[in-house]
Amino acid sequence: MAGLSERNKGEQRMILISGYYGCGNSGDEAVLAALCSDLVSLGVDPSEITVLSGNPEETAALHKVSAVPRSNFPAIVRAVRRSRLLISGGGSLLQDSTSWRTVPYYLLIIQLALSFGCKVVIYGQGIGPVSSRVYQRWIKSVFSRVHGISVRDAGSAQLLQDWGLDESLIITAADPVFNLQLDHRATAPGLTINLRPYPTLQADFYRWVDLINSWKSGLNLDVRFAALGPGDAEIGRKLQQEIPELEFIIAEDWNSAFRLMSAAEICVSMRLHGLIFAALGGSAPLGLCYDPKVAAVSSQLGIKVSSPQPDQDLTAELVQVRADRDDYLRRLAERVELMRTLSKKNRDVLAAAVRNK
Repeated sequence: MAGLSERNKGEQRMILISGYYGCGNSGDEAVLAALCSDLVSLGVDPSEITVLSGNPEETAALHKVSAVPRSNFPAIVRAVRRSRLLISGGGSLLQDSTSWRTVPYYLLIIQLALSFGCKVVIYGQGIGPVSSRVYQRWIKSVFSRVHGISVRDAGSAQLLQDWGLDESLIITAADPVFNLQLDHRATAPGLTINLRPYPTLQADFYRWVDLINSWKSGLNLDVRFAALGPGDAEIGRKLQQEIPELEFIIAEDWNSAFRLMSAAEICVSMRLHGLIFAALGGSAPLGLCYDPKVAAVSSQLGIKVSSPQPDQDLTAELVQVRADRDDYLRRLAERVELMRTLSKKNRDVLAAAVRNK
């Protein structure tokens, strides 16, 4: 790289990972586990891996890698300077529905890496929604300069093409978590539900209370609430105050989340990885579509998806899934195997960058 001494070039050995890690989201932590597993399978020693994290100590302990604070810009610059490869992903990083700051944060890290001569791979990302035309053009400009791109669904690939990125630069894969080797768990009677914060939750809250009570009494279902990410636990606690017999469990880590979401015969989840955990573990998932990414993974898996509003339409979907559960799971197992195969494409994109030193 121009401007670096030969000695500094030789010191660029680290692989740096940028994503939403160390922020209490079990799905993102599962993505990081899959990413680290892919790197190790390609001959990368865990000592070479550094992660930008919201909780560096926790990330280092959980994933056996190095970690630096994701909000400490001088630390980020130092980490990038020591790196030969930046991996941006996976997850829904490039979207402006939660904050206008999100897209600039991740793109500026990529641009910093490119300016230092560091290779960049976009790994298993879900793209969008992005409403800002400025951001759309910026994403296209930056992505056109990276070493490789894999996205987790066809909708993400189409968005990038709509913004002007050449189709030949994009590999359509599946979520990296599909490629994790997870033990299948026998499912027990009952239902696990996951809700996350969404715009109309406050107005909908007591309708959720009534609906869950109706499932317990009318459908004779044992119901448990699983908290998988930021904000979920507060919802669970409030529901338990109204429904004292509701079992409420907070996932301690991504393995715990997998066990929670695959433990019952049926799983209703707003979180994308809640649905993936259920599918991988043999529970029958039903998606609550608060975001296009939930619709995307539901389409990939061929599972039922409902609006996030608590109403009798959701109950009708639930009753149908329960009645057709054996066929539902048989079809789901076929889709899961297809997703496993597609997910391996994320590793292929990594391999081209890791092996071409």
